[in-house]
Amino acid sequence: MPSASIEEYLEAVFRLLETNQEKYAKTGELAELLKVAPASVTQMIQKLAARKYLIYRKGQGVRLTQKGREVALDVLRRHRVAELLLVDLLGVSWEEAHEVACQWEHILTKEMCDRVLVRLGEPTTCPHGNPIPDGEGKISQVETQALAELEQGEEAIIDSISNENPNLLRIMASMGMLPGEHIRVVQIAPGGDTLLIEVGTAQFALSRTLAKQIQVRKEPQ
Repeated sequence: MPSASIEEYLEAVFRLLETNQEKYAKTGELAELLKVAPASVTQMIQKLAARKYLIYRKGQGVRLTQKGREVALDVLRRHRVAELLLVDLLGVSWEEAHEVACQWEHILTKEMCDRVLVRLGEPTTCPHGNPIPDGEGKISQVETQALAELEQGEEAIIDSISNENPNLLRIMASMGMLPGEHIRVVQIAPGGDTLLIEVGTAQFALSRTLAKQIQVRKEPQ
């Protein structure tokens, strides 16, 4: 079995590729996400490439091999099930749950994950709205778009928070911007750097950078 360190790297690469929809994950972004020195990242990805978990292209970044993808999806499944266990069964806040799940993902077994999902009625997404890979490593995708892509006056339903950064999750929770909530773009500031959005009866100014991390889906007409 891969070590916890290897699992964390492969999961991080998958998250970057999933969020940014790029062919390669940049090593600098990987260092920032994992909070480690760039030199340490370079050393680890060379090791992972030698063990056929990654393909490394200098100047481009890294991408997962099939072997690496299978491990990443397995870890991601355990992580998102751990979040469900923490939030839905233990009442932990969703921003704290992400950090704790980063530790629990390495000790949960497949059998434990299956039991949690059965107990909760077989949910298909984590508390942040992101899809949970099934037991065979398959992950379903819903057609969504970033909140930042909506035009002024458009409405949608919040689907998921693609970047599970605890600070971002804390901000989203304080605004009531949770998966399933209705949202409307009231106004886009000149230059497009800030969006005035409406959630329920409240309005908030949101940076475009932040709005890129929130996935929404439009309701059928």
